[in-house]
Amino acid sequence: MPTVEEILHNMILFLFLPLWVLCGGMDYWCHRKTKIEENSGVKESLQHCLMGLQVGAPLFMVIYLEITVLVLLLCIVFFIWHEITAHRDLVYANDVRVISILEQHLHGYLATIPFFLLSVVFAYNWPTFIDLIQFNWAGGMSLAFRQDPVGPDNYMKWYASFMLIWAVIPYTEELIRCMRYAKKSEQTSHE
Repeated sequence: MPTVEEILHNMILFLFLPLWVLCGGMDYWCHRKTKIEENSGVKESLQHCLMGLQVGAPLFMVIYLEITVLVLLLCIVFFIWHEITAHRDLVYANDVRVISILEQHLHGYLATIPFFLLSVVFAYNWPTFIDLIQFNWAGGMSLAFRQDPVGPDNYMKWYASFMLIWAVIPYTEELIRCMRYAKKSEQTSHE
């Protein structure tokens, strides 16, 4: 029988991480439905790309790097930066386009899933977390690759492919569409 720790580990890998990506993909479709390129445009789309990086970078650090005080500190900084960007994104978008109930609901998941995952990383690495909050940082400010990356052997290939299909390609398309519309609008206004 699997332990609670093993069950939680599998829930993180096969439920919460995929759910976060699916919510991001559905959020993209909400943007598309409101024709983001015609209202909030490039400025909002760039913020979406930035938020993907702000959550993606700590995700890959936790999967590939040994958990040190520095890694936890970077994860916290990225999380706070993501929350500030998300707030700025909503303040900006709220004035220029309709943010549907579905999109607002998805934003809830997009904010809480990373917070939950960061909390679980703290729990899994409790002694390192205690060192972080007690400023016992001596010897903990290094970056080193894990000997054993998180998840089964093919997990990262599977998850990276999943992210590519549900997040990277759609948000890249959104940015390109917004840039094209902005360029077309600029040319039209000069005629």
